[in-house]
Amino acid sequence: MNYLKQYRIPFTGLSLGTHDFEFDIDKAFFDCYDYSIVKDGKLKAHVNLLKQETMMILKFHITGSVMLTCDVCLSPFPAKTDIEERLIVKFTDEGAAENSEEIIVLAKHEHELDVAGLLYEYINVAIPHYIKCSEQGDNITCDETVLAKLNDLTPIQEQKEEKQPDPRWDALKKIKYN
Repeated sequence: MNYLKQYRIPFTGLSLGTHDFEFDIDKAFFDCYDYSIVKDGKLKAHVNLLKQETMMILKFHITGSVMLTCDVCLSPFPAKTDIEERLIVKFTDEGAAENSEEIIVLAKHEHELDVAGLLYEYINVAIPHYIKCSEQGDNITCDETVLAKLNDLTPIQEQKEEKQPDPRWDALKKIKYN
């Protein structure tokens, strides 16, 4: 987890106004998260921080590519990613304030903001539920040999035969209406 220390923004020494930060995201970043959907990638995160008296507004712009695995042919492929998000950070004297999707509440004594978890979340949420080479990849198609093998393995639909009802049930149905 020491690797993730570089994804912290020390905001206490910053003057009021706009400040820009840039972070590189690669395989080592995703290795810090055990159950990540994305295992590898090469991304750049541009963070624009607008510091005000009582709050900060952060705008994230994450671009690059991530390695995904196709759900159809199981081939790994690079998929381009372009993510834009906004976050508001408010300060409070009380420690029991609740966070939401767009608002994070920090205590006034805090001096830095860890954006590693936010970057990880933004990237993983941007991954589609159904990953397919031809849809997310750039001029990539599914592996033809794997598709041919899958077509050979699909069971042939058997025609459903009409089954004759069991005569014992007919006798029970007559009792039901008495």
